[in-house]
Amino acid sequence: MARGRKPTAPNLKVLAGTDRPDREVPDAPEYDLVDDFPDPPQYLNADGAEMWNNIGRQLVAARVLQVVDLFSLEQLCFQWQCFRRKAKASIESTAAETTALKALFSEFGMTPASRAKVSAGQEKAKGNKFGNNGKRN
Repeated sequence: MARGRKPTAPNLKVLAGTDRPDREVPDAPEYDLVDDFPDPPQYLNADGAEMWNNIGRQLVAARVLQVVDLFSLEQLCFQWQCFRRKAKASIESTAAETTALKALFSEFGMTPASRAKVSAGQEKAKGNKFGNNGKRN
């Protein structure tokens, strides 16, 4: 079964500058942004808690972390701590574990390819940047 690209979240389209009104989903759910980032879940070890604190605070600062994303971030941090535990014990992760971890990294724009799809939300120049091509001043 062939599938196309996974849809991009609307807030990421705005940041990337690819948001188009004609492609909006009118009834897409929107959730509150996380303003006050919580402490890491109790069961995360030092590696998981470190990722939670470092990555989570950066996602909040970039204004892309919504309340419902905390569950996915928790899963990412847990998978990361499992990966690190195996690495420290010189045990190789399975291909499925590595793929799952990479997929979670991509969800949060934490791979070079996925990061290239999102900008830091800076103002873009207005108008057509090619409008003066071929014209003399």
